Amino acid sequence: MKEKTGSKMGRWRIEYNQLKNYAITNNMRNFIIALTLAVKYHEGQYRDGGEPYVIHPLMTCKTLILLRVDKALHEWQPQKSNDWIKHECDILYAAAVLHDVIEDCGLPNKGREMVDVYHLDEEVWFIVNILSKPPKGQLYEPEEYFGKILQDWKAILIKLSDRANNCSTMQVFDEDRRRKYIRKTNNYVYPLCANGRKRYPQFSNIIKILENLIVSICESLASILGMQESITKQTQNYEEMIEFIKLNAKNEKMPNTYQALFMAQTLYEGSFRTSGDPFIIHPLRVSSYLMTLGIMDDITNAAALLHEKAHWPKWGYRYVRNSKINPEVIRIVDVVSDKDRPLSEYYARIQEEPRAILEKLSNRAHTCTFLAKASYEEMEAYTRENEEYMVPMCEYAKKHLPQYTNQIEIMKYHILSISNIVEVVTRQNRLTSQGS
Repeated sequence: MKEKTGSKMGRWRIEYNQLKNYAITNNMRNFIIALTLAVKYHEGQYRDGGEPYVIHPLMTCKTLILLRVDKALHEWQPQKSNDWIKHECDILYAAAVLHDVIEDCGLPNKGREMVDVYHLDEEVWFIVNILSKPPKGQLYEPEEYFGKILQDWKAILIKLSDRANNCSTMQVFDEDRRRKYIRKTNNYVYPLCANGRKRYPQFSNIIKILENLIVSICESLASILGMQESITKQTQNYEEMIEFIKLNAKNEKMPNTYQALFMAQTLYEGSFRTSGDPFIIHPLRVSSYLMTLGIMDDITNAAALLHEKAHWPKWGYRYVRNSKINPEVIRIVDVVSDKDRPLSEYYARIQEEPRAILEKLSNRAHTCTFLAKASYEEMEAYTRENEEYMVPMCEYAKKHLPQYTNQIEIMKYHILSISNIVEVVTRQNRLTSQGS
């Protein structure tokens, strides 16, 4: 693939080589062929931001690998062999890297050459067809399109990972396109998430993580654009998160988290986010996100639910201190909420505490609605903090918490996606206001 002068072209090669090594190491025949075909078919195509188009399907696939679909398959079908699990993942990853080729690359005969010439399994071709919208000029019915996707768990996971990656690059959209994309996501993608979880509960956590990423990005952008209706629509049923945390805390024997959940409802009662929604939505998201990522540490999740001391009532600290909750929870809360000290000291202190690191990463991935009333200076400080402190902390965490490498990589992707969009939109809005 030729590289376009002046653009960031090296990244796709790095991602491609990593995925190819993974495919070869795991002897995934379809995945190996699909990677070569993705580069061939997307030759000469570029994303709106200037990168080779192939980076998009590569990242769509990489996200699914990080989310450990293989582990979910094993938990769903423990009686199945490792070869069966590997084959299912082989099909999934191959379809993920090829998901746009029929729609965007002008392949004849609906891409049958993928099977007839390159000998991919029939299922790969079938899934890519499900994910392909009709050619331009033909009638496109969104309800029918998403309805077909709902019938196949692999198509659902690919579509949601595809949407998450597209959302992460919305900084290159113009404002009208951003608004339309958020509305379409509200109308079709979120229902796909909800229906997908019901239909395929074995992949519920993976779907929740992808939905979480999409919601946070869209909510951040909606906050800046003043699209209040888009924010409210996604926060009305927060009772579902309460039940999710309650069930996990009970099943995983997490007494501090269970207690913190009820304490949080008391502490945050009457407190609201900048968007006007109940404030408790934020700590609920921070904890439920950790849980869906498989971070089931009791102390960490309890601290996630209680971490917003600034929103406690005056009697809150006494209430927490006098409870029977583990003092370690209070100590972690104190660490992550001690924002009066300089940022360098604040983050150095967090890095001393593995649980504080995990809580802070999940927390940062869900700091969205403050952007609704943030000044340009506050938004710029937000993105600068991510660049100077959050990203280095992610790299530090991957080295010192190797058991959570995948989870940290996902949270880093989540944080950077929001940060990049906020940075670009803030700069554009500032220039527009200066011009007027």
